[in-house]
Amino acid sequence: MYGYDIFHEDLMNSLITAVREGISSHAYIFEGDRGLDVESAARLFAAALTCANSEIAPCGACPSCVEAKAGTNPDIICVTPDSDRKTIGTKNMRALEGDAGIKPFAAKRKVYVFPDASLVTEPAQNVLLKTLEEPPEYAAFILVTENADTLLETIRSRSVIVHFPAVSESAVRKYIAEKYPEENDRLDFLAKYCAGIPKRADDIIADEGFEPLRKSALDNLPLLLGRRGTDVFKLQSYVDENKDDFVRILDFWTSFLRDVLLLQTGADDGIINVDKRDTLRRICAAHDPQRVVTTLDALTTAQKMTARYVNPKAVTYWLAL
Repeated sequence: MYGYDIFHEDLMNSLITAVREGISSHAYIFEGDRGLDVESAARLFAAALTCANSEIAPCGACPSCVEAKAGTNPDIICVTPDSDRKTIGTKNMRALEGDAGIKPFAAKRKVYVFPDASLVTEPAQNVLLKTLEEPPEYAAFILVTENADTLLETIRSRSVIVHFPAVSESAVRKYIAEKYPEENDRLDFLAKYCAGIPKRADDIIADEGFEPLRKSALDNLPLLLGRRGTDVFKLQSYVDENKDDFVRILDFWTSFLRDVLLLQTGADDGIINVDKRDTLRRICAAHDPQRVVTTLDALTTAQKMTARYVNPKAVTYWLAL
């Protein structure tokens, strides 16, 4: 769309139409998974806001649009942490506050894009709030984040929140098929596993360890469903060997057991791991649905425990027992 990788054309057309009609806001929060390339949507919107031809913005031909696409537009400022910092602090926001008082170099608008607004510390958000409360008429702010709730409520209340939802499986399939034609053999699995987030496929395809780990997780799944005491120690040994990938293993197990339950209820079309159907059927036949449901519930709790930094060894013992 206009030369940008966009997965939500209807949503962006609505926002761009508002720009053309002169009714855009001064602050936006673009909320959505990174795999939806929300940052590209923010860059496109910034191009529309700074375009010299407001009635057809972004025209793609004016100097502002050309520079916006190249990432060199002086009136589109990308707000990121300093090279020696992991967060955006009050010093950065005070500098932004001063810069916002300077009129645009060439465009009608001056746009500040935050590629990851979750990196803005709470004190820095309070400094930014002062600018959002009384912004210069030419200034606009686009804060990109996976979760708007990471931002102060006062920031959210002064911004238009634009949610970018997961897209259809067909859209994910199209993205993968066009970008990775060599992945045709596992296209069905990838399209389903990405769960409406197209660029998750980029990480999976680039990760040489993904498939070996997925296979090992499936091979060890019967231990999780087993009832023998020795299964606990075998499972613990497997997790110890792969402790750095424990979160992903839990995700794999959850995905596999979900598919097993679907197979047990006759909902074959809904399974994700379509390339592992035969193995899943054997697991399906060996364990009753109630056992699968109970284990799925336990996995959900285990994921929450892991998110609270509970030791993987302790989580595994709890799961197995």
